[in-house]
Amino acid sequence: MLFAIRILDRPGMAEARRAVRAAHIAFLQQHAASLVLAGPVMDAEGGSIGSVRIVDVPDRAAAERMVAEDPFAKAGCFGEIRIDPYRIVFKDGKLAE
Repeated sequence: MLFAIRILDRPGMAEARRAVRAAHIAFLQQHAASLVLAGPVMDAEGGSIGSVRIVDVPDRAAAERMVAEDPFAKAGCFGEIRIDPYRIVFKDGKLAE
């Protein structure tokens, strides 16, 4: 099942993010089979302020575990987290029905 995960960091977390980025990337690589897409949300200056992920996991509980186990979460970076079921309509410029 697909889920859209939208995360906004708590303010002032840029240094914490930098400190655990390598562990975060390694974590995402461990879960690569479940990631449809993943990447940072940027501010106007190009700094990371959160992330968006589309994940393919069995259920919402699995999506919640993926967020909770992320090194960014363990470092206290995450503020607002939204996890919602997701459906792809367009992909690569084509209708994906």
